[in-house]
Amino acid sequence: MHTAKKIDIFFVLWIKWINRINFNQRREDLKKIFVVSLLLMGIFLIGNAKVALAADGGCQLYQCVGKYSCGEGIESEWDECVDLCIEDGHAGAEGSWWGCTLGGKSLFSSNKNFVGSGGSTQGNLGCSITLRGKKSMTVDLFDGEGCMEQLRCVVSESCQLSY
Repeated sequence: MHTAKKIDIFFVLWIKWINRINFNQRREDLKKIFVVSLLLMGIFLIGNAKVALAADGGCQLYQCVGKYSCGEGIESEWDECVDLCIEDGHAGAEGSWWGCTLGGKSLFSSNKNFVGSGGSTQGNLGCSITLRGKKSMTVDLFDGEGCMEQLRCVVSESCQLSY
């Protein structure tokens, strides 16, 4: 569930709870309600910040299945390990025969979509990485001739890069 939806649901529930309160109660009771509301909101926001920071910093190995297409249909498939490092809204990705430097965070995107350029043993590449949850990602590699390689990846502890 997106953070915005979580916040909307939280505020709707909070407003319903507040509407059930009799505001003719003593002042001390209202202070308690206010403090509890602030505490709950703070816990909620801190929890979401920790989730967002978990994807930032450090490297992760992924086991991927790659597909190559140049025109119509898939021409070849293979297995590959990919190392992804994310730091300060930028990412670096490296496979056995390619590497990319990617930028990410912008006003409208999260730390889950990265676009950049790189190189391979075949020449220059355009690169795009989309993180899908905490354990998977999609890597799209484009060459200058209109051909594309797509890697569907999952986190792997046993994967090792070979050069």
